[in-house]
Amino acid sequence: PVEASVRHMLAEEPHGHAMTKRLAAFRNDVILSKLKLLSMLSGLKEKGARIVGISAPSRASTLVNYVGLDEIAGSLKIGKYMPGTQIPVVDEARLFEEQPDCAIIFSWHIADELARKLKAKGFRGKLITPLPEPRVL
Repeated sequence: PVEASVRHMLAEEPHGHAMTKRLAAFRNDVILSKLKLLSMLSGLKEKGARIVGISAPSRASTLVNYVGLDEIAGSLKIGKYMPGTQIPVVDEARLFEEQPDCAIIFSWHIADELARKLKAKGFRGKLITPLPEPRVL
């Protein structure tokens, strides 16, 4: 049986024109987020920054391909390439050995926690989370 909370949630969801309006706003939010991330990364690249990616969850592949980015790291994926790109997946140890200027945390849902751990392990560069709004941590 359907719980009352589900019926309540469905009743609160916009319908018709209101849903069309909400989906258009969502589309615009997605496009703006992409453009903000591209602008941030382009600005860093123009200054000569080396940018890498941290973690390789499946959600990262969608983001990287949608935004049109080019590099990442991972675990069982090491030695492979990010789907749809020529981005090699390498061991995280290289982050600490090579100390790039910036790293995008592709597990953005836990970015704050990962940022603390990466800094504690010795990463000295900027850490960026791409979503929900691109920002330097």
